Amino acid sequence: MRMIAALIITAGRAAHRDSFEPQKELGSIPAIQRIIKLFQRAGLERIVVVCDEPGDRTEKLAAHMNVVFLHSRADAEMLDNVKAGLDYLKDKCEAVMVTHSGVALFSVDTLRALMSAEGPVNVPSYHGRPGHPLLLRAEVFQAVLSYGGEGGLAGAVKAAGVARNLVEVDDEGILSHAQEEQGNAQLIGGHSLRESHPEFRLRIAREKPFYGPGAHQLMQLTGETASLREACRRMGISYGKGRAIISTIEQQLGRPVMESRQGGKTGGHSVLTEDGKKLMQDYAAFYAEAKGCLHELFQKHFDPMIYDL
Repeated sequence: MRMIAALIITAGRAAHRDSFEPQKELGSIPAIQRIIKLFQRAGLERIVVVCDEPGDRTEKLAAHMNVVFLHSRADAEMLDNVKAGLDYLKDKCEAVMVTHSGVALFSVDTLRALMSAEGPVNVPSYHGRPGHPLLLRAEVFQAVLSYGGEGGLAGAVKAAGVARNLVEVDDEGILSHAQEEQGNAQLIGGHSLRESHPEFRLRIAREKPFYGPGAHQLMQLTGETASLREACRRMGISYGKGRAIISTIEQQLGRPVMESRQGGKTGGHSVLTEDGKKLMQDYAAFYAEAKGCLHELFQKHFDPMIYDL
């Protein structure tokens, strides 16, 4: 099966539009960074953020966190933005975890419980009260995408004719909201992101570093879109910076990893060379194995009684 992805909505005309607040500080980091880290800690590596226009505050706060940015229309409802994310992800994953940036204190254990539970639509529940995020499996994607009613995502799920699977979790954070400062202070103190864990960015170097997570994502998105320019837009970086990243890879590697073809009816496109595809494949395998080893070493060398492991 393909992977599970995550979709974070930070824009949309909805009753709680002003409560998205991706920039709201929760603990020592903004809400949008906290949500991304939670998904990454749970093993979700493809994360899509639907935000306002290119260069908005959300994009700046989440820069260099290896997420994909999609941009919302000014008149878009929240469900429109969910649909935009699902449309992008539908051929890339088996399920999508969906939330908006106003809910940022659910736990890693809750995410794992949702991923392991059966059912086409899994919703976390705390003492019988449903919360966020929810998990949609591929079998309901098309029903949500084709829904034309005014009931939002809940209405789209209901119209799909599937029952929500309430997954009971011991996690009050699924009901939290970024604006509720008094209640959030206690949740933050015991939150799963307070546990120490290793974070690392593995890079390959010759005379200088030339390939790491950012370069890998840029090449992955270029392969998907056939456009380096579009890949840069989805990463929230300038085309000039993207071009410089590719130039450094090719200079250090000594061979081309991308070919650009200008003009024509489509305005030109970019394709990965066989060497470029091989570099991506080798790095992905190396990263996956190294990640497992580094987590084992972390557990070996850091006392759980001291570091709250």
